[in-house]
Amino acid sequence: MTFSDGCLQEGNDMKKEKKVAFFVRKSDEALYSTCLESLQALHLPAGYEAELFTLTAGKPYAVQANKALALSDAKYKIYINDDMCLVQPRFFGELLAIFKDAAVGMVGAWGSQSLPVDGNVLSSAYKRGAFYVPAEDGFSEQRFGDATGKAADVRCILPSFFATQWDIAWDESYEKQYYTVLAHCRAFEEEGRRIVVPLPKNIWCAYQVKDISFDGSEADRKKFFTRYHSYIDGTESKGISTLYACGEGSEIPSWKEFSHPEGIAVGRETHIHKTAMCRLVMPNFAGKPRIIVGDRCEIGTGSTLAAVNRIVLENTVRVAENVHIKDYVYDDRDIGLSFKDRAIIAAESGIQIERGVRIEENVLIRGAVHIGRGSIMRAGSTVEADIPAYCIAEGSPARVVAAFSPKAGKWLPTAGEKALERVRAEREKTPPLLTVAFITYNRSEYLKKSLRCVLQQLGNDELAEVLVSDNVSTDDTKAFVQKMQKTYKNLRYHCNEENIGAEGNIHRAIQESKGEYVLVAGDDDYFADGALLFLLSNIVRYRGSALFFLGNNFDSYDVQRGSGCAEYIASVGFFVTWISGIVLQRTLYDLIENPQKYDDTHIPQVYLQIEILKRNPKFVVLYGTFILKASGDRAPAGVNFAEVFIKHYLDMLQFEAKIPQELLSAEKKRLMENHVYLWLARIRGEHIDVSLDGFFDIVETYYKDEPYYEDVLATLNGIVQITGSEM
Repeated sequence: MTFSDGCLQEGNDMKKEKKVAFFVRKSDEALYSTCLESLQALHLPAGYEAELFTLTAGKPYAVQANKALALSDAKYKIYINDDMCLVQPRFFGELLAIFKDAAVGMVGAWGSQSLPVDGNVLSSAYKRGAFYVPAEDGFSEQRFGDATGKAADVRCILPSFFATQWDIAWDESYEKQYYTVLAHCRAFEEEGRRIVVPLPKNIWCAYQVKDISFDGSEADRKKFFTRYHSYIDGTESKGISTLYACGEGSEIPSWKEFSHPEGIAVGRETHIHKTAMCRLVMPNFAGKPRIIVGDRCEIGTGSTLAAVNRIVLENTVRVAENVHIKDYVYDDRDIGLSFKDRAIIAAESGIQIERGVRIEENVLIRGAVHIGRGSIMRAGSTVEADIPAYCIAEGSPARVVAAFSPKAGKWLPTAGEKALERVRAEREKTPPLLTVAFITYNRSEYLKKSLRCVLQQLGNDELAEVLVSDNVSTDDTKAFVQKMQKTYKNLRYHCNEENIGAEGNIHRAIQESKGEYVLVAGDDDYFADGALLFLLSNIVRYRGSALFFLGNNFDSYDVQRGSGCAEYIASVGFFVTWISGIVLQRTLYDLIENPQKYDDTHIPQVYLQIEILKRNPKFVVLYGTFILKASGDRAPAGVNFAEVFIKHYLDMLQFEAKIPQELLSAEKKRLMENHVYLWLARIRGEHIDVSLDGFFDIVETYYKDEPYYEDVLATLNGIVQITGSEM
C-alpha cells in the first residue's frame, strides 16, 4: 500500500467512500518508522486509496486531529500511535464489515465497558479487546472478553488504535491525548453512534513496547470528570466504577452505595434522594445499563429500584416516598427456603415506565410490567400487570379506575374492563389534540435531528400526531421518514405533487394535519425535551383558545392568557413572524376566506394569526425553553430583509390587525431595537444571502414620523460603518 500526500492546502467537503486516512501520532523516530512499515504492508480492497497525516506527540492532540479532519476527503479515518503496529495485513476488510452497520461510529483495538473513578481504563474490570504485547520470547497474546469475532459495545476506547467512519469535531479544550480520546467517545455517544471493540480470530495489532502508558494531564482529568461525572467528589474508593452515565444537573448523593453503579444510567436534572437506592440484583453487567433513569425524574425518600434484567424510567417520571420497583419475583414453589436460596423469576423485558408517569407513596411494582405514559399509580397500590397510557390505577393488585378522554378533555371513571375499553376505543377514533408538522425540502440532515427531538416526546402518543410535509425532496427524506414510521405509528408522511414553495408548504401542512391544533415547524427547529408535553398539557387546560404562542428562551415555564389582536401583538410583538412558535386551531384556519392572501410577503403566518383572532379572540402565551439554541436562526435566503420584516409586517399590523396607533408606534420601536439592529449586523457581518436593497428608504417611510427617528438613523449608520463598506 502506498500513501498519497496528506499535506493538502485546503479541505474537501465531499468524502470519498473508497479512501482511508491514517493519522499517526509520532513520539519516537524508531517506533514511527516501524509503525509506517506495518501500514505500508497492508492490503486494501481493490479501488481503495490511502493518505497519511502525522500528528506530533508534543503538540495538542485535538487541534492536530481537527486540522487533519478538515484536510482529508477520506470517509474512513484510522488513528494509531507509533508505539503500536499492525500485524494483520488484511484487517481493513474486517473493519469494513463492522462499519456496514451505519450506527457504528468508532472501532477500537481495546477499550472498556465502564470507567473506574480514577479514570484509568487499564484498571477496569470490564476491558474488551485483543492485541499482542512484547514478551521475553516474542509476543504475548492479550484478550479481554469472551466472544471471539463478535464486536462488543464499549464506553471508552484507548488511544493506541481506533477507527471512525463519521467525522465529529474534536474538543480542543483538552490538551493531552488520553482524555481527548475519552471525550471523543462521549461525543460519538451523544450523536447516537455505537463504539465497539471486536475480538478477531487473527489479532490486528501489537505494541512495540512492554510498558503501556498514555498521555494525560490532571487538568484534562478534572475537565472530563466535571463534564461527565460531576457527582464524583474524590472520596470514592479507587476500586469502584463510575455510573454508566449521569447527566448535567443531577443530584445523586447516595450513588456510592449503589450496587454495581456501572450498570446504572441517570439522565439530566434528575434528583434521587440520599436514602433512595438503586441496585443490580446480580453481578450481570454486560456493557449496557440495566437501570435507566431518564431526564428530570424524581425518586423520593426510602424508594428502591432493583433490577435483574432491566428497569427503565423514562423522562419526567416522579417516584414518591417508599416506592419499591423490582423487575423480578421469588418462586413461590420454594416453600420454607430463605430468600437467598429461593429461585428468582425475571422476564427479559423487565419494567418499562413511560414518560410523565406519577407513582405515589408506598407503591410496589414488581415483575414484568409496562406502565404507559402520563398514568398515575395511586398510593399503596401493588402493580403486577401492564397499565395503559393516560390511566389512573389503584388497589392491590392495581386496577384501572379512570382513563383520560381527549374527547371529553378530562378523566373518566372506568368501573370494569368494558368501561376502560370504551374510553380507549374512543381515543383511537378521536382526532389528536395536536399535530406537529415539519415542512422540508432536501434537508434530511436537519430533519433527522428535529424529527427525533419531537418523536422522543410525542412518539406513539395517542394525543398527538407528527407530520412531515415534503416539497418533493430528492435526497433521502422519504426513506428516512418511512424507516421511522416502523417505530412510530403516529408519524405521517405527505409529499406534494410538485414543489409549491415554503409558503405553500405551510398551508399544505396545515391542511394535511388531523390535529385539533397544529404547529408548523421548520426542518431545523429542534424542540427542547418536555416542551411539547407542556404545550399539550396546556392545550387540554385551555382548550377552545384560538392560538397558543411559544415564547422561547425563558428559564421557567409560565402561562399568560389574553384576548384580541391588540393584546396579542403587545404580548408577542414581532415574534409573530416566527412560524415555529405558532399553534393555531385547525378549524379556524378553514374559516379564512383567502389564507394565501399574503404568501408573497414570505410571512403569511402573521396574516393567519390576525384572521384567526378575528374569529376567536382568546389566546394563550406559553413561556419557557421550547427551541434549542442549535436550531435554525436565520432570515429566509434571497428575500429583501426590510421589505419583509419592516414593510410587510407593519402593513399587516396597520391594515389587517388595525391595532391602535399608540401600540403600532411602540411595536415599531421594539421591532427596530430588538430585531432590525441585530439582523442588520448579522447580515452584513456574516454575509448572509439576504437583500438590503432600499433598506434606508423603507426605514424612512415607516419611521420618519417617530420622535426617535434620528436615533434610529444614527444607530443604523453606526452598524454599517462597523460591518464594512457602505450600503
